[in-house]
Amino acid sequence: MTAPVPDKTGYDVLNVVALKKMASAPAIATDTGVDADAVTAVLADLSDRGLVVVAGDAALPTDEAEPALAAAAAKYYADLRSDPALGDLVDRFETVNSRFLTTMTSWQQVDVGGRKVANDHADSEYDDKVISRLDKLVQRLGPLLDALAAHDARFAAYPRRFAASMEAIDAGQHDFVSSPTKDSVHNIWFEFHEDLLRTLGRERKE
Repeated sequence: MTAPVPDKTGYDVLNVVALKKMASAPAIATDTGVDADAVTAVLADLSDRGLVVVAGDAALPTDEAEPALAAAAAKYYADLRSDPALGDLVDRFETVNSRFLTTMTSWQQVDVGGRKVANDHADSEYDDKVISRLDKLVQRLGPLLDALAAHDARFAAYPRRFAASMEAIDAGQHDFVSSPTKDSVHNIWFEFHEDLLRTLGRERKE
């Protein structure tokens, strides 16, 4: 039997661990707004419930984490799931998401003589155009993120994270576009999409 998530704070903490697959208390505190010391205490409780494994300064989700989160989300976000205005925004997001995936492919690959090859990022003009498209797509998330944050303040972390990554990119740190080891735009977008699907009880389309 799946152990229930204890409360909303427990949900928020476990949600970040599940999204990142491995997360430290400071990282969880940044994404949730929960004090780092409180996060440590919550992780200990989640560990006792068999929902995370704490190894050193990091926590990893167990197989029980996803079903526990799904059950908790159905309770915490029942009203949100029945909001038709939000449903319209989410439907529009799916179109934006498809464009985001195409844009990330353009960042990673270029067309040379009709063949797709790895982008060596030697063409700064090409890269700048892709970054501009990326920035516009992130901005298009604004109405959806605002609507979600109005219901649950934890969603306000996403605009802050996107802004920090875009600022780093504008400063020439282009690894913040898609690096798997940084809080890159790609990682933030992926986490938001997974978070959105869990919140609304939806399945991934692509």
